[in-house]
Amino acid sequence: MNGQFSQIKWVRVILAALVVYVLSYLLVFLIVTGYATLLAFQARGAPDQTMIESFANQFAPWIGPVSLLIFTYLGARHGARRVESAHELHGILLGALAGLISLFSEGFGLVTLVTVVLTIAAGWLGGKQSIKG
Repeated sequence: MNGQFSQIKWVRVILAALVVYVLSYLLVFLIVTGYATLLAFQARGAPDQTMIESFANQFAPWIGPVSLLIFTYLGARHGARRVESAHELHGILLGALAGLISLFSEGFGLVTLVTVVLTIAAGWLGGKQSIKG
């Protein structure tokens, strides 16, 4: 196990975790912005702010974690493919770092803790799938 940790490309894992979190956040932002734009076109002017806030409050809490899981899986699969060994470990570390970023930015709670565990699992699965792909 100690030999596997020496093979970790830490810069790549840390950058991938940051990119995964930023892409997850950006996707939520783009979806809410797209909804606001749609409302503006329908109203032919300024959109109703309460409708935008209602949409964001309803959908952002689950779009964010789901997109974090998807991007973590894809990032782990892509990143682990580029290393010689320790594919699964790269994925687990990517998931753990992305989950920790999410945990510290969104606060501690049951949903966030479940998201962290699922993010680590998504990273592991992506690293495991990179071996086959």
